[in-house]
Amino acid sequence: MSATEADHGVVDPDLTVKGLGGLRIVDGSVLPYVPVAHTQAAVYIFAERAADLIKAAFKDCVY
Repeated sequence: MSATEADHGVVDPDLTVKGLGGLRIVDGSVLPYVPVAHTQAAVYIFAERAADLIKAAFKDCVY
């Protein structure tokens, strides 16, 4: 994960793959640093944030 305008990194902070539309990566491997402690808490926090981003993206969609 890196900044949107950065040349390095595959995923933007909103978890979309750079250069592709509509594809999100929700996986602990996109964390920029490996936590020193157990990774479970970090992955839970990351997953909750990803769920919030996805819900916000589809909030105004009409089915």
